Amino acid sequence: MDTTEHDRRQIIALHKKWWKANVGLDIPSMQECFPSGKNFSMFNRNSFSYFGVDELSDLWQYLIDQNLHTRLSQTVAIVRIEVRADTAWVISELVFKLDEPVTADRQPDDHSIFGSMATEIYHRDNGDGAPEWKMWHFQSAKLQPKTEPRIPFGDTFEDRGLGGGPYGEPITYTYTLADRDSPSLEE
Repeated sequence: MDTTEHDRRQIIALHKKWWKANVGLDIPSMQECFPSGKNFSMFNRNSFSYFGVDELSDLWQYLIDQNLHTRLSQTVAIVRIEVRADTAWVISELVFKLDEPVTADRQPDDHSIFGSMATEIYHRDNGDGAPEWKMWHFQSAKLQPKTEPRIPFGDTFEDRGLGGGPYGEPITYTYTLADRDSPSLEE
């Protein structure tokens, strides 16, 4: 296997570890994805910025403590991955199902489905100078509604499907809370 393909596989495995950690908010697994110290930066879907794995860990602990936004499942599609020497980037789309609290308007089986698009930047440096792939930057935003026409083209997310684009077939996978302890999906 050539070096680029080996690096590509390592980055995909790290990408999958990150998204798998998001289901159930697995803080120790999440922490393994990022460089040490304040090297990591995130422009979160919640519209706030976070700097360093410790800040992200504090955010996730807050969400756990407040019983907020537990993902029951998510399906991720890698739209594009590029590896160039010691830097790489991945763009992906995902849909996820949240366990929302029961209210007068929401019944126990009525789970909200949300979508996101994300950009991940990787660097072969663990934050301490060792040549290990880590995610150095992450940015996320909401996906457009399924049937809303894309300006100015008129096609919809429903038309093209998750991960659909001009780059070929996406790499698509799904995690559920039941998969949380399964190492096989990280390969």
